[in-house]
Amino acid sequence: MKHFFFALLAIGFLTSCNKVEALQKETETIHDEAMKEMAEMNRTGRAIKEFLISASMTPEQSTQYIEVLTAMGKAENDMMSWMANYKEPEGKSASEAVKYLTEQKKLIEANYADLKAATAAGKKILGQ
Repeated sequence: MKHFFFALLAIGFLTSCNKVEALQKETETIHDEAMKEMAEMNRTGRAIKEFLISASMTPEQSTQYIEVLTAMGKAENDMMSWMANYKEPEGKSASEAVKYLTEQKKLIEANYADLKAATAAGKKILGQ
C-alpha cells in the first residue's frame, strides 16, 4: 500500500511537471507567433505612415488611418509590457506555476489577437 501511494504521488508530480512544461511551451510558441505578426504589423504601419505623408487628405479623411496606427501602437506596447513582465515560473510550486502560466498564456493570446486585428485593419485600408 505504501508503494502504491508513493507511485501515485510520483505520477501526480510528473503530471504536474509535464503540465507546467506544456503550458510554458504553448505560451512561448504563441509569443513567437505574435512576434512574427508584430513584424508584419510594423511593416504595414510603415506603409500607412508613408501613404499619409504623400496623400492629400483632410483631417477627417485621415482619421481611419490614425485609428489603425493607434491600435498598432497599443498592440506593440502591450507586447513590450508582456515581455518585460513575463518570467519563467522557476521556484514556484506546480500549482502556482500552472496558474501563472495560464494567466500569461491568456494575456499573450489576447495580444496576438490584437496584433492580427491591427495588421488586418492596416492592410484593409491600404487595399492589400
